[in-house]
Amino acid sequence: MKKRFVACVAGRRRQRGAAMVEYSIGALMLVLVLVAVNPNAIEQLVTAIRDAYTSFVYALSVSWF
Repeated sequence: MKKRFVACVAGRRRQRGAAMVEYSIGALMLVLVLVAVNPNAIEQLVTAIRDAYTSFVYALSVSWF
């Protein structure tokens, strides 16, 4: 009985590692497609995040009054 439990736990650990690899490959493929379609995609993303953060900070500062 104990061998089955150990084998089951080891199988789950391998599956978790496989999922991490799959997500990493998927994220890498998404980045490659975005950069291939639009070379300025990273710059636009950084600009959008910066603008959203600036708006968020402004909304927080106004809410203190």
